[in-house]
Amino acid sequence: MEKCAKCGTTAEEILQTGFVGCEKCYDLPTVKKAVEKLFNGKIHNQKGDN
Repeated sequence: MEKCAKCGTTAEEILQTGFVGCEKCYDLPTVKKAVEKLFNGKIHNQKGDN
């Protein structure tokens, strides 16, 4: 079971609820894969443009 080293949230919890516990949760391989699939490899430009 993958678990965030910083906050202890599991990948399963994140995938079930849609909420991460902290910024380090995005480093979990399962979460990374899910986010990449969700956004089809698009990169956030941080400009705030919609």
